[in-house]
Amino acid sequence: MALFGGDKKKKLQSAAAKSAAERRAELEAIIKSSSGAGIALPNKSVPEQYTAEYAQFLREVKAKPMGLYERAAAAAEKIFPFSPSEGFGKIKENADVGYLAVTPGGVLALTLLTFVAIFLIITGSLMFFPSSALLLFLFVILCMGTYLVWNFPKANAKSVTMRMSSDSVLAVLYMVVFMRASPNLEAALRFAAETMTGPLSWDLKKLLWDIHVGVYPNADAALAAYANRWKVENEEFAEAVNLLRSSASVEAGRRNKLFDETVNLILTGTAEKTKRYVSDLRMPVMLIHALGVLLPVMGLVLFPIVVIFMSDSVSPGILFLGYDVILPIMLWFIISNVLLARPPTFSQPDVSLAKDVPPLGRFAIAGRLVPIWPVSLLILVPIVLLSYTMIGPCFGSAAAISAACSDTFSFVNLSMMIILALGFSIAAYGFLDSMQKIKVRNDIETIEGEFGIALFQLGSSITGGTPIELAIDKAATNLKGMKIADLFFRTSSNMKRFGYTFEQALFDPSVGAVWWYPSRLIRSIMTTVTESSKKGMFAASDAMVTIATYLKGMHSVKEEVEDVLGETIASMKFLSMFLTPLVAGVTITMAVVIIQILVQLGDQLASLSAGSGDVGTTASIITLPWLKSGGIAITPVAFQLIVGLYMLEIAVLLSYFLNRIQYGDDAIGMRSVVAKTVLVAVVVYLFSWLITYSIFGSSIQDLLTPISLQGNTGG
Repeated sequence: MALFGGDKKKKLQSAAAKSAAERRAELEAIIKSSSGAGIALPNKSVPEQYTAEYAQFLREVKAKPMGLYERAAAAAEKIFPFSPSEGFGKIKENADVGYLAVTPGGVLALTLLTFVAIFLIITGSLMFFPSSALLLFLFVILCMGTYLVWNFPKANAKSVTMRMSSDSVLAVLYMVVFMRASPNLEAALRFAAETMTGPLSWDLKKLLWDIHVGVYPNADAALAAYANRWKVENEEFAEAVNLLRSSASVEAGRRNKLFDETVNLILTGTAEKTKRYVSDLRMPVMLIHALGVLLPVMGLVLFPIVVIFMSDSVSPGILFLGYDVILPIMLWFIISNVLLARPPTFSQPDVSLAKDVPPLGRFAIAGRLVPIWPVSLLILVPIVLLSYTMIGPCFGSAAAISAACSDTFSFVNLSMMIILALGFSIAAYGFLDSMQKIKVRNDIETIEGEFGIALFQLGSSITGGTPIELAIDKAATNLKGMKIADLFFRTSSNMKRFGYTFEQALFDPSVGAVWWYPSRLIRSIMTTVTESSKKGMFAASDAMVTIATYLKGMHSVKEEVEDVLGETIASMKFLSMFLTPLVAGVTITMAVVIIQILVQLGDQLASLSAGSGDVGTTASIITLPWLKSGGIAITPVAFQLIVGLYMLEIAVLLSYFLNRIQYGDDAIGMRSVVAKTVLVAVVVYLFSWLITYSIFGSSIQDLLTPISLQGNTGG
């Protein structure tokens, strides 16, 4: 028996080794493969081989180009070859979630290298430019830079998870739509993975890979493990996936009810989570308003008065560091933490399928791609240089405002040109980078919004017994005036002119109607409809009506989410576009007036002390810090530049917050919102200064004139 048991054990080991060798050879063939088949909906329950999909997965994820952070971490690891455990700082876990090719040792080495590099820069700078303000500034940079490098894997993992959560609604919809036509879990998973783009698509392709190589025995086990991973981050998505798993093993009538319940579950859950998030936003928004506008403005108004008593320790450098560096960093941290709690809503349309859409950072002119940054610099550099050459005498350790800068109003206006140039260059970059792309995205969004109605009308006509050709013509006529109507006109035209079938009219490589619509949603759903039509037009009409119901529900929830966010979005727009620049302009007027009064008062006190015989009075006046040091430590020009730069930073930060709240991780929308906000903000800031100074500035000058005359004649 022992001998027989030993032979059996050897046979099992031999079989296992042979199986492993065959699997290794198959994987090598997959990696070498470069050909791939398109998406096809199977008519049979047994899924096809996935060799092409795995090769695509390798191209997209495993062989993707390393980013700057990944290359820097790899280089730092060669300099400092640390070997911490895989669980160190959860770096490996976050890197896997965020598809980041780094190791715990590489991240640790890069963090240490960053700290050392910034510390050496601080030491060298202080040797040549000893200054307490510079020391504080560089210390903030040291802490900030080190933290960002160390925290990048975690922040990247959170960002990728948010993007995947936003795509979860579409993933569930695609799988439900497919399983109505063919109730096969693995094939539905494949369909969703190939139809979608981005990190969630990578995750689903990774599941297919793991099924193929034997990590999971079947799709049900793979989806069970995947749902368990999402239990904390997105419970509705996890429950929807589990419902889809259970639907594969029930009878047809019960299965359709489970499909409806699955879609309703994730849509309702998305709406409820958004409502809870918005109710919790009130306190963070108040904090952002207080920290970003109210408290800083109070400090700016009081700054000229503080200078009277602390002119030795308070300088423009300290004001710049506090308002233009430290305060925006604090506000950015608050905004980032608020956004981390944002629930997933809906992903934005993908414009990558659209023809002639330029990539980010470029715009198209006469068919040529032109980089945008030279245009932005062309606006910025000449105006800044011209303005700086004219206001140069107003910088420095002004004992008082020099005779060269005595016309305060004119020189503040010249310095305002620098802020306007910065604002216009940012707005120009944002507009040029989003103008052509945002139009395509909005068109796709409109078409996808109309698609549910169009599909329902077409399906209802076919259900009533109308032939497919007449049903398409009828739907096109009823939808006249909508962008989606052209899809049916083109389909009908292809069927009549070329004698195409319904599928050929939609997907012919040359004249197919769907290729005129760069929407993955429309293409994937029409793929499902045409596959259902192979079982008969009544099956196709049933699929159309059902999918239209899902799309209507998704559209209703999307509008509900936008309504819930509406109040918060409106208040943030008002704060960023109008209130912040308006208050900043008024603050400039108040500060300039106070500085003018102090300068005039200083001149008069100096003349009085020079002509007075009272030694005690003279000594007490001269000991005032702002007179002892020779005058006000900051000029109106420098003050305006600091406040104007702060206003621009707040406008950009609030635009970032507004866009992320409304649209999530949307680079195109971000550029559009920043451009509009900054453009309106700089205009409001300029007119706020001009109007308030024209009202109060002349009155103050009239009040100061008698004092000046009295001082000149009283000696």
